[in-house]
Amino acid sequence: MIEQRALIYGFFLGSSIWVFLILLIILRIFVYQQVSVVGGSMEPNYHTGELLFVNQIGNNFERGMVVAAYDNENTAAEANYLTRFSPSTRFLLKRIVGLPGEEIEMIQDKVIIYNQENPDGVLLEEKYLGQKARQDQIQSDFYFPKTKIAKDHYFLLGDNRSNSIDSRRKGAFADFSILGYETIRFWPFSEFKFFNDPGYEFLQIDEVTKSLLDNARQKQSLVFKASPSSNF
Repeated sequence: MIEQRALIYGFFLGSSIWVFLILLIILRIFVYQQVSVVGGSMEPNYHTGELLFVNQIGNNFERGMVVAAYDNENTAAEANYLTRFSPSTRFLLKRIVGLPGEEIEMIQDKVIIYNQENPDGVLLEEKYLGQKARQDQIQSDFYFPKTKIAKDHYFLLGDNRSNSIDSRRKGAFADFSILGYETIRFWPFSEFKFFNDPGYEFLQIDEVTKSLLDNARQKQSLVFKASPSSNF
């Protein structure tokens, strides 16, 4: 009797292990994709050599998520499971800052969001930005004019704004261009962590920022007026 119970226990234990392994394989192939961090565009929060798992089936993208996105939209549109991880396919690791239907404007190290709830604009408090990135943006007197984000598109930025190719140059990313969002950083083990929502706060635009915006808009308007017109 005892021997029979041991056999039954061993059978169920072995079956459970196989089921567990099969589930892991399914999750690894169809749900979670490994992504390697390359370059300094997400410093100081992500560094070259770190490995992440991104959820590639969820598409409820939210502000603050760190996502892996196709560098080329045409490649994204034509990709399937067999081709999307070819050696020639390049992904960018960026953070979602602007959502579909919103307008976004940037001055120095500040991001201003315009939406239905805040038609006059609010400052997006980004606590995750490093001091060096902020200082570089301030010293460069950076300005990005107010831009509308199209439906089903997301405005992606690197945390290291002075060393990132992102939506400021490439435009907003279509939702199908986003492979997935980070869930776990698993390597190195010393940095193991689940992704944490940065918890944004919207702040009123202060007078100094308003003055900077007015000056930048005026300069842009003068440059636009001075540009020669062309007929096509």
